[in-house]
Amino acid sequence: MNKLSELFGEFLALINVESIEMMGIRLFAATATLLAAYWLSRMLRQRIDRRLRQDSHNDEATISTYKNIARSIVMIPGFLISLHVFGINLSSLFTTSGLFALALAFAMKNTAENYVSGMMLRVERTIKPGDVLETEGAMVRVKSIGFRATIVRTKDEKDLVIPNSQLVQDRIVNYTYRDTVCRFETTVGVAYTADLKKVREVLESVCNQLDWASPQHKPVVILSGFGDSAVNFKIRVWIENPWDVGARQALLNEAIWWGLKEAGIVIAYPQLDVHIDEKFRESIGSINTLSNPSQTKTS
Repeated sequence: MNKLSELFGEFLALINVESIEMMGIRLFAATATLLAAYWLSRMLRQRIDRRLRQDSHNDEATISTYKNIARSIVMIPGFLISLHVFGINLSSLFTTSGLFALALAFAMKNTAENYVSGMMLRVERTIKPGDVLETEGAMVRVKSIGFRATIVRTKDEKDLVIPNSQLVQDRIVNYTYRDTVCRFETTVGVAYTADLKKVREVLESVCNQLDWASPQHKPVVILSGFGDSAVNFKIRVWIENPWDVGARQALLNEAIWWGLKEAGIVIAYPQLDVHIDEKFRESIGSINTLSNPSQTKTS
């Protein structure tokens, strides 16, 4: 019995209570770190799920992919941090993985930018499927926003693939960001002999007869300037669908043409009046007389 007590006492002497306490603290901290990472990833996935489901164009595969990416972004660093807190030295792993990540980042810089930009577009919803955009001077309609690129439709009925990073970094005009009301304008020049008051009345009458114009804004007619050959007027009209700007502008130009024509107002065109100086004309006549003496005798 005494022998057994001595062995048990020696065993207890070998146990470092402080080490056990420190191990427990580290285990608790590592577990707390994992739980915090899991909670953060869960909250992020729920937020992404709510955001993406607001758009009927997003399918389940797209939503699931973005949620898995968000979980990996949070959980992998959280797991590595918990191991480090537990006491496992990951310095060499962090150094090696850091170099590998740096090389991978340079190799996939553009791809990573497009993926991140795609997530930003979906979360911020500054550009949505169905929006009408103007990029690089061309008007397009958004069909779908993918992981890497956005598919848009041009006026020529062509599908155009635009990298997501371009939509985030470049200056893009979104005609349907808040509403679909859009304004366009056209210019017409009348002769200087025209009655400007009558011109304004005709143009305003033409605009008031446009049944496709937006009722939210009244058309505006302004005298924009005095050109070399005409007095120029600008006509500004608002419409409900920006995709129809080209067709509506053609209809407006045709209506203006017929309105001015029926009112007897001349639409000016570029012209140049040449005035010959009287002395120059006499000198030309003298030269012709000297070069043709027979005509002088005959006369």
